[in-house]
Amino acid sequence: MPRVGEALRAASPEGSAFWHLEVTLYSLVFMAIGFVAALGVGRWGRQHFMYMFNPDPSDRVEKITYLFLRGGMLSIVIAVFALASLGVSLLFDSGVAAARHTHFIQIAGVAGIWWIHVLFANLLAHDTPSHRLLPLDDATAESLHRNTVLVFAISVFIVGLCLWMEALGLDKNAHLLSLVLGTLVGAILFTVLAVAVRRPVADLILGLYQSEKKPLPLRILARTWQVWAGLYFMGAWAVMAVRILLELPGAAPLVLAPVVALFVGIVVYGALLLVIDRLDRKRDWSLAKPDIVMEMEGEESAAHRLQMAEVRTLKDLAENAAALLAVMTGFAIMLAFWGVNVSSDEHGLVRFGDFVIILFLSYLGYQAIKISIDRKIAEEGGEIELEPGEEGGSGGASRLATLLPLARNFLLITVVVMAAMILLSQLGVDIAPLFAGAGVVGLAIGFGAQTLIRDIFSGAFFLVDDAFRRGEYINCGDVKGTVEKISIRSMQLRHHLGALHTIPFGEIQKLTNHSRDWAMMKLSLRVTYDTDVEKVRKLIKKLGQELMEHPEVGDKFLQPLKSQGVLAMEDSAMILRVKFMTKPGEQFVIRKLVFAKIRELFDREGIKFAHRQVTVRVAADNEDGGEIPKARKEAIAGAALPALEDGQAT
Repeated sequence: MPRVGEALRAASPEGSAFWHLEVTLYSLVFMAIGFVAALGVGRWGRQHFMYMFNPDPSDRVEKITYLFLRGGMLSIVIAVFALASLGVSLLFDSGVAAARHTHFIQIAGVAGIWWIHVLFANLLAHDTPSHRLLPLDDATAESLHRNTVLVFAISVFIVGLCLWMEALGLDKNAHLLSLVLGTLVGAILFTVLAVAVRRPVADLILGLYQSEKKPLPLRILARTWQVWAGLYFMGAWAVMAVRILLELPGAAPLVLAPVVALFVGIVVYGALLLVIDRLDRKRDWSLAKPDIVMEMEGEESAAHRLQMAEVRTLKDLAENAAALLAVMTGFAIMLAFWGVNVSSDEHGLVRFGDFVIILFLSYLGYQAIKISIDRKIAEEGGEIELEPGEEGGSGGASRLATLLPLARNFLLITVVVMAAMILLSQLGVDIAPLFAGAGVVGLAIGFGAQTLIRDIFSGAFFLVDDAFRRGEYINCGDVKGTVEKISIRSMQLRHHLGALHTIPFGEIQKLTNHSRDWAMMKLSLRVTYDTDVEKVRKLIKKLGQELMEHPEVGDKFLQPLKSQGVLAMEDSAMILRVKFMTKPGEQFVIRKLVFAKIRELFDREGIKFAHRQVTVRVAADNEDGGEIPKARKEAIAGAALPALEDGQAT
């Protein structure tokens, strides 16, 4: 303190230690004039840009745009305040260097605190809840803003005081000591601030992950971030104190490094979100086709909307990329504060940063391919859920929905392999032998796996020919079932009884698809010989029209139920045939209903079904011509049974 008094008296022309009070009074007058000038500029800005403020913003674009415009306009106002105040101070300059330095430091300090207030006001939007982007309530936002600005104001005051004493010619050692103590106070204040706001910040950290089940690392970070922040502030102060006292290079304000990195990262993230949202207004990032959904009705439309909603969009990826880019920008600023040259590859952290950038670009490529193809698959109806069913065709996936998963897997594997090669090269691994080895392995596979190559090429041509799709019911000679999975060399068929068949493509000689376009079902009816065939034809025709209007199955008919007349005449019955055409896979469900309706119809109209019977003529061997004994009847019936069963089989 004695050295401070000596420095104050030495800086005063009259040798007074209290001259700075008069200078401070003049600074207040100069700042009042500057504030009036800033007020005029602010009023002009409100008159010309107030139309851009929407008290009830409809989307994030309006919120971010307003906050950026307000922040920019208030920054201009602060700049006008500082320039006007400094201009007036220079206009009335007394010629004393100490007074000039005092005016400059005081005006710059007030402008800096004001600017910090503006930054946090736009970040937290404590005064405009309708434009707040962070999920905070009004009381929490107000408390965060007040406490943060207070800590920064005290820190700015301490730093300004140290710089002022240096400008007055304070002893170098005393100045360094005061700077060390001042930064220690700042580090303690920031640590206390981290502890004070730990809960709302923890909620913000957990809110970054849009899911009820938060990952364990995120939960650990939310609970302990204030500890790590405090350790950083105190560690950064210790390093900075050593550099200051030993007059080493790089004595930058390391305590403020994470704060500056946070500010810049938030600005970068907000700007990128604004660009993404504006692009989203101009083009369809979701890659969805609304008309496809509009054509659907009822449960099908709802299920499709749900499936489309579960698929990520390119906009989601762009927002994640913006967040990662903002984090990387903040990390680069942190390195710059610590004296690491981010443009040089000599430092290990810089090489690690290059490693992270490669991972980042690979992640973007991987996710962009996956999202685009998954979105297209969802447009085509999605990856259909296969359910056990009866034998026969069913509605399968579209051709694109069948081919796209294979293309997706191939492209994703390509991206992963290329990223792995680049990362290995970045780590200093010579990848040329890997390519040579891959060529040798590929040659060996070509000679030793001809069957595999045949399977792959056969499958490719089957898919190009659109011979089958996932979810369709096909017959491959001895094996049949629903196509459940398609790989690069084989496919799996799920038999309607549950068995799962794996068939290499090269083994398929012929393939019958039961799930394309339509299915025809023909049913045989056994009626007695006294049946009026024309009457049956008319009744069947009328029944067919009624079934076409059935609320559950009517829309599944492509052609109505109709009679084909007499197919054959057997010993005990006439065989009539009826037929109908349906969508593939629906014929078996409709068949049950058709049989039930025909039975009800025949019962109501008195038409009788004919039962299979075998007539056995037996010569009477008893003399009196009486009834044949029961034992002999049973023997005759047993002898006729094989003939009856054989007739049923045929």
